[in-house]
Amino acid sequence: MDEPLFDPPPDDEPGEPPAADPTTYDPAFFEPHQPPALGDLMEGGCMVREGPDAPPRAVTPGYGLPEDPADHIVQLREVEALARFAEIRRVALVADLVEAAPPVERERVVGCGGEGTPDVPEFLPMEIGAALGMATERARLLVSDALDLKWRHPRLWNRMVEGDMPPWRALTVARMCHGLTLFQVTRIDDAVGDELPDLAWARARRLVEGEIAAADPVAAAERERARLNRRHVGVGLRLGATGAMDLFGVLDVADARQLDATLARMSEDLAKAGDESDLDARRARALGLLACGGLQGAAPVVHLYLHAWADGEVARLEGHGPLPVGELGRLLERCTVRFTRVIDHRESVPTDAYEVPPRMREQLNLAQPYEVSPFGSVRARHSDMDHTVPFAMGGETAPHNLGPLGRASHRARTHGGYALSQPTPGRWQWRTPRGQCFEVTNRGTRRLPG
Repeated sequence: MDEPLFDPPPDDEPGEPPAADPTTYDPAFFEPHQPPALGDLMEGGCMVREGPDAPPRAVTPGYGLPEDPADHIVQLREVEALARFAEIRRVALVADLVEAAPPVERERVVGCGGEGTPDVPEFLPMEIGAALGMATERARLLVSDALDLKWRHPRLWNRMVEGDMPPWRALTVARMCHGLTLFQVTRIDDAVGDELPDLAWARARRLVEGEIAAADPVAAAERERARLNRRHVGVGLRLGATGAMDLFGVLDVADARQLDATLARMSEDLAKAGDESDLDARRARALGLLACGGLQGAAPVVHLYLHAWADGEVARLEGHGPLPVGELGRLLERCTVRFTRVIDHRESVPTDAYEVPPRMREQLNLAQPYEVSPFGSVRARHSDMDHTVPFAMGGETAPHNLGPLGRASHRARTHGGYALSQPTPGRWQWRTPRGQCFEVTNRGTRRLPG
């Protein structure tokens, strides 16, 4: 497992384009190349580099497909083995990196995994997330799971490294056991670590849940009571939908049964009144009617930020997504609507104070809806406003010198050796302590040559 996962092409490969200038955008630099034949792919690796300093990228997979269905099956097995090897390699690299990497500048070492795992540099998950194209919090979870798996589940780790178990299953088991002591986890790993790879995932998960409960019955009972005490109902974004949101929650059994019976009765009444939609849609509508009619006193005020253009066919509901203009009447039929004119950023006057005025912050929220860290996922309304040129070094409190950063990214930029510049307003360029370079705009993150 010490050889590199993929071999880069030779340096003298003909037609290799030059490295891109990180301050300019060269469309030719990002044009897809002519892919090799499938046999060459399987024999020589499936990663290429567009330039000597460019990151590796995958070739187009849809070429050279076989004619015989039996060959499809053979290649599917080969691709599955390659994908599993890549996932194993990723987990092993993450676990090894967080153990070996020293802190940078004023960076602290903090606990990330469960009991018995080593501490890690505080901002290293941000660097790992940038390398893998994922948000920092998701990368921090990967680091925690990888450490738990390697240091607390040795049998399961070895079975994963040998290719007997998909990494995602092993990492999920490690996460399920995260809150247990090292002694309890060791007993579970000894009991079932060699059995899990041979079980279907549903059976394996139930087996682990049973072992967790048996490891500490008192704690299992407390967790069940705590779950009941954490009853909640929430509303969240429904990905891919334009006029719907998800409702989720945890209720006690009596309340859940009562709600279910009430929705069933109301859905029947709606059908008798002429509602021809299916049962699920009627139940959803019934719950909406309960929300409108079951309130004591005035309904609470809810703020929806809707961005629309006079000649546009699609509006944008902030925090939700696109919505056809024709649907606005239904959405706003019971709302009090306040129109706000378009904010002109040229009207913004810099301030001598460090604090960002509310109107200027609203301008920045509209211009850059998410944090400007690489692959950041924290909404601007929940972020700090960072001075690109620090205020203490003469940087203005003005839109051209500000950008939203989530608290973790803001701390990494301040204390962890991350270099940040804003060559033009709305265009942030990062260099991480370990040499990765990125450009972030409101269209997302683009890797730059180091």
